[in-house]
Amino acid sequence: MMKNKLTSDGRKNNSELSRLKMRRSSNIVMYFRREHLIAENYMRRRTFRIDLNAMTLLSYFSNWRTASEASESLRGYTRESVFHTIQNLRDSGLLITKDSSENKLENKFGKEWQWPTASRYYHFSTKIDDPHNSTEEINRYYDKYLKGRRQPPIYKSYPRQLKIELLKEPDIEAPFFATLRRRHSTRELSGKPISFNEMSRLAYYTWGRISSYKTREFGELLHKTSPSAGARHPIETYAIVNNVEGIEPGIYHYSVRDHSLELLKAGDFRERCVVLTAGHSWTRNASALFVMTAVVARTAWKYRVPRVYRAFLLDAGHLSQSFLLIATALGLGSFCIGIFRDNLIEKELNIDGISETVLFAVGVGHALKSHHELDQSVSHDYSHPLPSEA
Repeated sequence: MMKNKLTSDGRKNNSELSRLKMRRSSNIVMYFRREHLIAENYMRRRTFRIDLNAMTLLSYFSNWRTASEASESLRGYTRESVFHTIQNLRDSGLLITKDSSENKLENKFGKEWQWPTASRYYHFSTKIDDPHNSTEEINRYYDKYLKGRRQPPIYKSYPRQLKIELLKEPDIEAPFFATLRRRHSTRELSGKPISFNEMSRLAYYTWGRISSYKTREFGELLHKTSPSAGARHPIETYAIVNNVEGIEPGIYHYSVRDHSLELLKAGDFRERCVVLTAGHSWTRNASALFVMTAVVARTAWKYRVPRVYRAFLLDAGHLSQSFLLIATALGLGSFCIGIFRDNLIEKELNIDGISETVLFAVGVGHALKSHHELDQSVSHDYSHPLPSEA
């Protein structure tokens, strides 16, 4: 019934298989890749090429049924071929059994993620399990796909339309504008400690509770320096402290309620930072690396439409920009990073990846070079006129 693209590592005898209650995994999407039909379990991030006979079986197992029931219902196929295909489907995770951990996980998933398939598929199918590309692999990619190819334009313009020139500098400038101009990503860090006061300010003005207010419909809501869809604030933050004055190295949870760090694991995690960020070696020199997660229920409780999944990503983006600007105002180097090993971080933090899942990371430290020491030949401050414009 099924092409050999799905093979079983071990054969359970037919009598055992015949008694098992099974159903199709609820985490399957199907699509065509050229002429082949592909079934993908996006929670496991595994894809398989299947035929129409296997698809018939998957359709049959929409409810809890046994292999014996399938064999009796599917006339025209031998019992052996039906059992063989069912075993392959089970081995691949496309069929799950009633007493399995996969069934428990899917039940929990269905309760937590109250949005349709689109947001679920995007989130879980884009997780990273393996180390990121090596320098050699990146260079090969550049040579193959990018070198010598014309890039898309970095500006869009309507040259034939009326144009009104705007001012770049007000008569009196607030210090905040200077902070905006100085902000840039810093990946060359010294590894030297940041102060306890700097750590406190970074946490408070990025993730801390500035105030709270009572509402009739939704109870207490938080006010932070960054906006959040519906004031749900689903983001939680974990600090991997490498070198902060007055704080022992380790992994901490930032408590918004108490504005405090709660120790989860003590120890030196500098090399672990490299592993967790899929091989980005410069993260070991961060004084602190902050991992942001989303508590799904906070947002899913109020909003049931799949578009709201974007709110998680937007919230993490708002917070990241606040963090980078606060670090800049404190004279520190900072960065944000979206390439990391999701499952490994979730395991390290002891979160399940379903009710709470990792989204983004930011880091801080002292720059090896100041902004003024950077190569000015390749940069220009466009808040000031070019010499030819003066």
